[in-house]
Amino acid sequence: MAQEVSSNVVVSYSFDDDNVATGPDTFRVFNFAKGNVNLTTTYCHSGYRSVELRDVAGDKAFPELQGYFPLRQKGHLFAHFAFMTTSPNEPLNMALAGPQWFTVRKDGIGFWLSTEDGVLYQHSDKSIEKLIPLEPFEWYTVDVAYRIEEGTYDLTISGEDNSRPPLISLLRQKNASGVAGSAVDKFSFIGDLEDKSNVTYYVDDVVVSIDQLITQKPFIAPGRRKLFVDRWNDYYKGMLKHPNVIPAIGLSDFGLQAEELRSFKREGIVGALEGLLNGKPFDSALLTNASPNNVRLLHAISLWMLGNDELARRQPAAALENFEEAARQAPEGKIYQLSSVLALAALERWAEVDARIPLLYADWHNDVRFAIASAMIGVAKGNLSEAERWLREPAELISTQLDDTVRRLWSGQIDEDLVSDLKKLHPLNWRQYIEDWLICEQYYFVLLWQRSFDLAQQYAFRMVERHKQLGLPTWLWRERAGDAAFHAQSYREALRLYEESLKENVNNTSVLLKLSDVYFLFGDLEKEQVYREKVYGTLRSY
Repeated sequence: MAQEVSSNVVVSYSFDDDNVATGPDTFRVFNFAKGNVNLTTTYCHSGYRSVELRDVAGDKAFPELQGYFPLRQKGHLFAHFAFMTTSPNEPLNMALAGPQWFTVRKDGIGFWLSTEDGVLYQHSDKSIEKLIPLEPFEWYTVDVAYRIEEGTYDLTISGEDNSRPPLISLLRQKNASGVAGSAVDKFSFIGDLEDKSNVTYYVDDVVVSIDQLITQKPFIAPGRRKLFVDRWNDYYKGMLKHPNVIPAIGLSDFGLQAEELRSFKREGIVGALEGLLNGKPFDSALLTNASPNNVRLLHAISLWMLGNDELARRQPAAALENFEEAARQAPEGKIYQLSSVLALAALERWAEVDARIPLLYADWHNDVRFAIASAMIGVAKGNLSEAERWLREPAELISTQLDDTVRRLWSGQIDEDLVSDLKKLHPLNWRQYIEDWLICEQYYFVLLWQRSFDLAQQYAFRMVERHKQLGLPTWLWRERAGDAAFHAQSYREALRLYEESLKENVNNTSVLLKLSDVYFLFGDLEKEQVYREKVYGTLRSY
């Protein structure tokens, strides 16, 4: 078994190894255009292979090599790579970016190089600056030392002749957005964004390191450090320690986006934010220079932290008061409303719970935290026998109630507009429709929570049959039956069910990744690769 190793190198690709596997913890290849991304031995900076990116103008897409590494929010990060273009007049782009992806904002693009008309440019402080003219078929080596908190970087670009001084050496250049504290967790090499490029260029020797030793979990499967079931188990274990407390996994949970974080930095209150998240009490006396809007956002976070402590101490009434006030002060923070629902569940105020959950579904349903929260609510509610009632009622009777709006509910197309439509069309029993759907959802997740995997699968099977009788989509419940089998380590059964789900919804990427996991456990690395690469692409020699 692979062992955890401490290192300051978080990414290192020479592209000479045979096991260059795409995945969520390595990189993704976008080969949906007429252009392509391939390994090649035609040109290389070191070793015997590099990556070739070939773009085609007018194909409405661009090829991309997009790589991932652990999120870095502070300290120094060092990036090294080599590139060569065959056509300097054709545009290309190379960047480091963060959780806000490739946008010019905080936590978006941190470092960005591009070419145009034979010249290499850098994007710094929302402006574009000329660097050097490029020669065709010449390798250039780029070294970047990025200071995350300061939002600046040092840049060195060298030519092929190492005996000569660097072609350019710049100090303390502002990052692309000009915003300090912009985190990074990915790199990208593409053609152009305007679909006008016919560039062919090569990338080699990509290395990303940081200024401290970190320990990363070993790869347990190609391209990934966790199977999908491990993600559920990690949240499950964490929530068992503090049932009814939902962890925040990003500042966007609190409604903090790039503009808010820029404002925090300008006003010098980033430290106050970090203090709140580390459990320090809210002190308005430290915020004399803060704008009312930022005080509002910070106060909401402090109320949420206090509410979590109260909920963990089984003081749900006090917790609800703080969660509700947090939501009132910062309605853009989605975690406050979900925390309020969990406090209401602890108080057994079920009508309010049932009324609120559908309003949260659009923002939360793809988040594993919502699945576990649903299970916790189901356990607290204690009326899960009602989940069987919907299955026992005659299909003919139920089908007469399924107008288009109710079908949208049972098909999982749930948002605020749907709830509004239900209220208009079914003013007397809209709550009952939502409660029926909600109980069925909760019942399944409770069975998983209780590790009653066989019962969870049997229930999912019955939901599949009922959906078939009513002409509703079945792929989601087939997938859930497969999940229960996977948890029970019945991998053959999980495989069958995932394949059935995929036939009905061929665009369901979660099933593709689960199929990749199953085939990995079977030792079938060929099929593991096929399904993984349907999502993350492939990097092969041509």
